[in-house]
Amino acid sequence: MANIPPEIIEIILSKLSSKSLLRFKSVSKSWNTLISNPLFIQNHLQSSDNSPDNLFLSTDTYGTDRGFTLVEFEVGNIHSGEISVESIPNGYDRILCECNGVLLLTSIHGEFNEYDTYALWNPSTRSQMFVINRCEFNEDHEVDCGICYDQITGDFKVVIVYATKYAIYSCNNNSWTEKYLGTKFYSILGTPGAAIFVDGATYWIFGVESRNISGTQLLYFDPRTDELKILKKPEQLCDDKFHLINKASLGGRLCLYHYNYNENSIQIWIKEKGIDVGENSTNWKEFMTVGNFRVPFLWITPICFVGNKVVIQVERKKFVYYSPTEKTFQEFADIDVNCNGFIPYRNSLYFPTGVKMTTITDQQSRFISPEHLFHVGNKYLCM
Repeated sequence: MANIPPEIIEIILSKLSSKSLLRFKSVSKSWNTLISNPLFIQNHLQSSDNSPDNLFLSTDTYGTDRGFTLVEFEVGNIHSGEISVESIPNGYDRILCECNGVLLLTSIHGEFNEYDTYALWNPSTRSQMFVINRCEFNEDHEVDCGICYDQITGDFKVVIVYATKYAIYSCNNNSWTEKYLGTKFYSILGTPGAAIFVDGATYWIFGVESRNISGTQLLYFDPRTDELKILKKPEQLCDDKFHLINKASLGGRLCLYHYNYNENSIQIWIKEKGIDVGENSTNWKEFMTVGNFRVPFLWITPICFVGNKVVIQVERKKFVYYSPTEKTFQEFADIDVNCNGFIPYRNSLYFPTGVKMTTITDQQSRFISPEHLFHVGNKYLCM
């Protein structure tokens, strides 16, 4: 190993699983320093994102003891399994948001049954910590929440949005900040868990009521300024014939999809990369139009790319490939995946720093699975 240049060692290590890298920290002091370096952690995640694996977790355990379903999409097939309940932070059964491989969890079926206690969990590194909402917005109801990563400060931030205020928890500072919105937000997509983190910001679709603007709007949290902002939609989609369904992440970029009532079609638009890009609506680009869509349009969710095709969930247990170039559908075989939504499962070393870590060993979990698919564990924060 002494004859291998350090840059080659770094490239080789960046291709490995998070579980292997945690073991390799003990090989030498230099390897431990390298694997713990924030730039290496960033490059490792980018390398993992460029892999052909399309792994996703269901967002809910549905009150069962099987854990979250993990699904892999590939050409012509869907493979599924579960992460066992021993591997999940105790009492947490709903995934609200994903950010750089770190998941924001809450409990809706378990002992808490409240949206005031949360867990941050990285299933790849066996890391977890707990967050208790200390903000007292008794007169306001929670609209939604999410998690964001500030790349400048290396800080994970939990954001809880209320009707007229929002609260930010800084993992670096172990502190809460409360801010007023100056307008009123309300949920249009049901229960909390509709946030997505993509390209440096966390996005929601809310209903907005104010003097200057109203109706369905796309909002994002900017971690650099800790501000909630409205992002302009494509001008072509401001017509009343369009119904804004939802947003998603495709290929690491934000996309919006709308339903055209006149033509029974779905239009998907993709935003240029960058947090600030999109202030002007011309920075949206139409990606594809799917005509004659007869299924219930509220179910439609783009999941990921498989080759040059897009995997789209069209019903709870029904998925299709869509080819934008050929404008054709290809259905998957029937699968036993009961899920309202999916969160990316990413091979990541990211986690809030400065907290003592403990782990759950493989022998403590009943679940046996391929090493690169399921890695879980513990990390505790006393609040």
